[in-house]
Amino acid sequence: MSHRDNLLGLIGTIYRWRKTLRNATALALAGSAAFALWLPNYYQSTTVFYPASPEVSKPELIFGSSAKMIEYFGTDKDLDRLLEVATSDEVTDYLVSQFGLYHHYDVDSASSEGLFWVRENFRSHYAVQKNKNDAIELSIEDTDPQLAADMANAAREKINEISQRLVKNTQARFLASFEENIKVKQKELDKLADSVRVLQNKYGIYSVTQQGEVFASELALAQGEVMRNRGRLEVLSDNPLIPKDTVEYIRANLRAGERTLQRLYKSGNYGDNFSVSNYNEGLPQVALVNDLHYQARRQLSYDVERYHQIRSAYNTDIPAIQLISVAERPIMKIRPKRTALVVASTVAVFLFTLLAALLADAYRDVNWKKLAADSEN
Repeated sequence: MSHRDNLLGLIGTIYRWRKTLRNATALALAGSAAFALWLPNYYQSTTVFYPASPEVSKPELIFGSSAKMIEYFGTDKDLDRLLEVATSDEVTDYLVSQFGLYHHYDVDSASSEGLFWVRENFRSHYAVQKNKNDAIELSIEDTDPQLAADMANAAREKINEISQRLVKNTQARFLASFEENIKVKQKELDKLADSVRVLQNKYGIYSVTQQGEVFASELALAQGEVMRNRGRLEVLSDNPLIPKDTVEYIRANLRAGERTLQRLYKSGNYGDNFSVSNYNEGLPQVALVNDLHYQARRQLSYDVERYHQIRSAYNTDIPAIQLISVAERPIMKIRPKRTALVVASTVAVFLFTLLAALLADAYRDVNWKKLAADSEN
């Protein structure tokens, strides 16, 4: 019976307060409807893109000097980096300046707090998030549907520009480092070239391999000639049947061979430094400096080639994002949901008024003045 009594009591309260409930509900309905009609329509435009892998900007991958496979889509770290760029003040301030948002949001640009409030206004209509497919969704709401689409596309391009700049700044530092390194190595190469010339002039060694072969051949011929003429002289000098002219001829050939050997072994007697002794003395030094000069030229050539590859990559427009869909002019508004607003407001006022009526009925027999007086005593 208690449940029935409670239900009857509730019905009785509603009946007694029916005019108040009716008036409050009607007023809420009319007020919320007027407020909902006053609210402007907001349109949302969205662009979707993935981060591009920074690997595609590496010169060794661009020019095929690496066997590593190119990953065109970025990792989670690349996605997080793009999200950080997307929420940066640079992107916000660019859009504020580009689209005149001080005037659009009716914010005083001369105020000391103007920048703060225009950023807050913009960010309340701006959303960047990772969707279920790990792509980035960039959305902008505005009362002007075309402006919403234009700002979303401009924001995406600005994010791409900033991300490219971060990569190019790194490449620029590499280029500066390579330029300095090339200058230093060029100076070292010039010093080595001077050292090579000095040693070549000092020892008369201009081609280690060829001159070594020449010396070996000349020495073998000269020594062979000397040995043959000595043998002939020993055999024929005491023979009375051999003419003296022939013996003198053999003796002259022997002296010529000995002088050739002397000249080959020792320089200076004939106004030059082409000799075996100089060759043997200078060979280690010339060979070492030549080898250093060769290695320095190889390294410098590699650095110059690497420098040109980095510069080519630096001058190439490589996007930092992989575009999936551009932001288009929205057709349907996203908010306000006027019907839901009116219904929710009307029901809330009805329930609140009903609660107030129930409380009033429940405590209508209480003497509030007496309670107040008792509490004072």
